[in-house]
Amino acid sequence: MCAGALTKREKALIALAVAHAVQCPYCIDAYAQSCLENGANEEQMMEAVHVAFAIRGGASLVYGVQMKNVIKDLLLN
Repeated sequence: MCAGALTKREKALIALAVAHAVQCPYCIDAYAQSCLENGANEEQMMEAVHVAFAIRGGASLVYGVQMKNVIKDLLLN
């Protein structure tokens, strides 16, 4: 992702939210990592995911747990 009108971090956060909305576990893993690599913190990532939850509804909530596990794994390694 290249920076343009939006920063790389902003684009990664949007992609993470979309990944949750479409419920793609591979995308969630990839964009959780991309968010961290581009300077997003866990609070910002959760806020982006909450936007997806508001749009998609409760079914997306389960995928937020997956993202939290990815963050935990990546930050511990």
